[in-house]
Amino acid sequence: MSRPTADGVRELVRQIGEQATLPLEEGRALPARAYWDPEFYELELEHIFRKDWICIARVEEVPDKGSYRAIDLAGEPLIVVRGNDEQVRVFSRVCRHRYADLMGGERTDEERVSGCVARFECPYHAWIYRLDGSLLSAPEMSGRPGFDKSANGLREIRTEIWQGFVFVNLDDATDIPFDMSTVAEIQDGYDFTDWEIASVIDWGESKVNWKIVVENFLEVYHHIGIHKNVLQPLWRLGKCRQGHLTGPDFYYSRMMAGAEVAIGEEDGHLLHPLFLPAKTGLSAFQRSHTLLMAKFPAYLCAPGPDIAFWFRSLPTGPETHRLEIHFLVPKENLGAEGFDEKIKEATDFLKLVQAQDASVNEAVQASAKSRYATGGVLQAHEQSLWQLQKYLASRLPAQH
Repeated sequence: MSRPTADGVRELVRQIGEQATLPLEEGRALPARAYWDPEFYELELEHIFRKDWICIARVEEVPDKGSYRAIDLAGEPLIVVRGNDEQVRVFSRVCRHRYADLMGGERTDEERVSGCVARFECPYHAWIYRLDGSLLSAPEMSGRPGFDKSANGLREIRTEIWQGFVFVNLDDATDIPFDMSTVAEIQDGYDFTDWEIASVIDWGESKVNWKIVVENFLEVYHHIGIHKNVLQPLWRLGKCRQGHLTGPDFYYSRMMAGAEVAIGEEDGHLLHPLFLPAKTGLSAFQRSHTLLMAKFPAYLCAPGPDIAFWFRSLPTGPETHRLEIHFLVPKENLGAEGFDEKIKEATDFLKLVQAQDASVNEAVQASAKSRYATGGVLQAHEQSLWQLQKYLASRLPAQH
């Protein structure tokens, strides 16, 4: 394993850019170094996670006035909060006085992540902020000449809410527009405004680079390998249809139900098996498959007729990420007969799948530092990996 250097990172970016121009039939896996090089990771943070729109939360995670959810993104401590005006906002958790984390101090581990408060009090010098981020009080500061409370509120982060998902952009000057129109078009029939989180698998932090998680989430080629006894019977490789793609930042495929598992047929479509009743209003075609969708780098969602799986996967280092898997269900299903048992069944199923994925992902991460880890050829069902490379090349600065 060679030591990372600036020249090495430039060559890595150049190589990714070159590979991104190849047709899929000539595509190759990312250079292994892209999964562990700390300087390359810093480049990703600067040009992707601090400049692009990142999906970090759902609005129902902050259901009441004063509800909050702490999230760390690209080294920035953030907090999602619902104000007294019912508006969901995102702020930096850094106190405007001397940089203490508002969720620090003597709070419990649970309180550091989520809770409900009337206001935010810095644990260091007791500066107090309203739920809209404005500074309410700063002890003993009234005697300081020129001190202006209105100029010392929490830093508000650019935020967009789309179908209940909370997206942020850390760069006020970015020229990347917030645009989910392609996603909305492909997932027509699914409006997640009317869905809620029913269950969460908190997988915690793992020793896996964020891109390995994205690649594994999207490609179905490994169904015949690590998932041969779990997912392959449900979504056979030959039944998965990759989508027509028009830009570098989006990918989707449709995992169609096969005859072996179909629960019926309607209008010529085999109907997908269900844990819960299918959402009303979906066509027979929409009830025939589960979608796999990504808006790079961090919107990863798999909508099915009854349950959608949303992966909140965010990098925590060059070789680590933190993952939570959320089960979204239509609100109309929240009181369905046997709801709790069915959600537990679905959760147990995905825990098994995730355990298999985690084991192989960690093995890939460890092997990426081998001197023999050179980018292999891509199979046609790995179009998503090819698409991710196009996204990276579009965001990272060109090297000549």
